[in-house]
Amino acid sequence: MRDMSDPFALPDRRFSELFGLNKDLVTYLFNNLVPHLEQEQRQTRVPRETRILIALRFFATGNYQRGVGEEFILSSSQQVVSRCIEEVAQCVSNHLEPLWVKFPTGNETRNQVKASFMEKADFPDITDCIDCTHIAVLAPSEEEHNYVNRKGFHSNNVQIICDSDLQITNINPRYPGSTNDAFIWRPSQVRRLLKSEYDRGERSNWLLGDSGYPLEPWLMTLHENPDPEIPEGRYNRSHKITRSIIERCNNRLKQVFRCLLGERKLRYNPQKVGHIVIACAVHHNLCIPAGVEFEIEPLADNVNVIHFCRYCGCAMKPAYFTG
Repeated sequence: MRDMSDPFALPDRRFSELFGLNKDLVTYLFNNLVPHLEQEQRQTRVPRETRILIALRFFATGNYQRGVGEEFILSSSQQVVSRCIEEVAQCVSNHLEPLWVKFPTGNETRNQVKASFMEKADFPDITDCIDCTHIAVLAPSEEEHNYVNRKGFHSNNVQIICDSDLQITNINPRYPGSTNDAFIWRPSQVRRLLKSEYDRGERSNWLLGDSGYPLEPWLMTLHENPDPEIPEGRYNRSHKITRSIIERCNNRLKQVFRCLLGERKLRYNPQKVGHIVIACAVHHNLCIPAGVEFEIEPLADNVNVIHFCRYCGCAMKPAYFTG
């Protein structure tokens, strides 16, 4: 009989399903987050490792706090779960985001990303893809009207930039749902970086974005309704195939860390939601180089995008999912 109080005694696959990360990655989080978490001042205080596991369990399921705490491997009250989520999310945002969410700046790194995009989608000189996705939230008590998005529900509009391997290289979750994508992009650090490089004479680095973004010398968007047989139509086709990578990234992020999926709204203030989104993005990036794989199911909305073979990177038949 295994020790029912020790989550690490669970089988590896079951452990990953419960917490969204494998045992090695959770051990990495213990080593890097425990020194920054508040120490136990009394004997009954929940250990710091357990606080991390509680937060991970919530990120992976999006369940109600009471339900997370009542699981036999965690056994904590709703109030404790709430504090753990806030503490761990903020700690990850402050200490691990700078290490794991980094926009490529060096020529060597960018050339590797460009080669990967070229290999997978046959589109030259692309460094990243950009898109925004809505994270459903409970109506906030302040400026509630600003959080109603174009689809009619309350949300944070989160800007995500990713590379060809689905690694998130930049994320901004701090805007309300009514904010359009172009408004979030305009003052962003990545745009300022690309603009400064362009002003210095750099002409071979581009992002791909959809029609919600403005056409700029460093950001390529779609032509409007071109004939599919002319160069503009062929460009649109290649653009959509390549930019579908960001759709896959959004899909994987929400399916693995289901607190972002919208099945249950995040019932927190917008600032806390931002920390949770960043924490999930960091964990998403941890999983990719570690080779952690999950069964990703299609989301509810049917959006026709191109699916890439996981072994060779070639385009396959359309799959249906959304970011």
